[in-house]
Amino acid sequence: MLGPNGAGKTTNLNMVIAEVGPTKGKVHVGGHDVRSSMSEAFKVLGYCPQHDALWDLVQRDDHLRAYAAIRGIPKKDIENVINYYIKELKLEDHAGKMAKKLSGGTKRKLSYIISMLGQPKVVLMDEPSTGMDPQSKRFLWDTISSSFSGTERGAILTTHYMEEADALCTRVAIMANGKLECIGATQHLKNKYSSGYLLEVKLKIEDITDEEQAHRLEELQNYVVSLFPNAVTLEKFGTYAQFKVPKEDVPSLANVFASLEEGKRHHGMEEYSFSQSTLEQVFIEFAKRQLDEHAGDHDDDDKIDKKRASSLVI
Repeated sequence: MLGPNGAGKTTNLNMVIAEVGPTKGKVHVGGHDVRSSMSEAFKVLGYCPQHDALWDLVQRDDHLRAYAAIRGIPKKDIENVINYYIKELKLEDHAGKMAKKLSGGTKRKLSYIISMLGQPKVVLMDEPSTGMDPQSKRFLWDTISSSFSGTERGAILTTHYMEEADALCTRVAIMANGKLECIGATQHLKNKYSSGYLLEVKLKIEDITDEEQAHRLEELQNYVVSLFPNAVTLEKFGTYAQFKVPKEDVPSLANVFASLEEGKRHHGMEEYSFSQSTLEQVFIEFAKRQLDEHAGDHDDDDKIDKKRASSLVI
């Protein structure tokens, strides 16, 4: 679930865990209403909150023992379960440490383990990789993928990382102003909502004056416009230029690459890149619809609450 700050992502998750009541409709998890059958619904639900639910003066293992007991794991199995997750998440070096002594990334790993205890069928993860270094983030992504791939379990996660959404999610939803604007596979969203393609070109580097170089880049730009009449120049400096190409200017990708190869032979082009709009560009288009948080309206949160989804079934 993607969306700018204030779009309502966390509010949505808070409705699922019954922290906030929906203004309309009902929330069902595993066939159970979270308001009227809370205990039954929560038996199949795991939750990794945006802010770590840890006690500063409690050690790593004691956290896991406490939450394992709460989740109903038999006492004889708790140590085996704890040791398994500690090994899988590579937390062996943090034995005996109080939570306040753990790094932000390690706390997120611990919160993720807590959400997985008891083998829940549905896990909610609110920005699970926030505060992690790139290596730890990749490791957590692999762990999440292996935990759910090929099983009947599912997860809903919120994130601001487009790369994370692309790597983990089979379906992506984008929210703005408390409304679900779109939902689907990442490639489907790119095909349906992307504004076109991105063309990057670079001139051959030669021992010429800056004026001659600018003239050649201008000629190259004219060549690009001859290929794509509606192309828009996004950037142009030195030997590099970037263009936004609308979809209607690209009837055939084969012809595009043939023309760009001709540009390398006859128009001084050293290299080029022609790519589809990214998920981030699609996200930005929807994010423009988000209320301006600096518009002076202090009732935005109330507006978002009033626009909550009328029903949510997991």
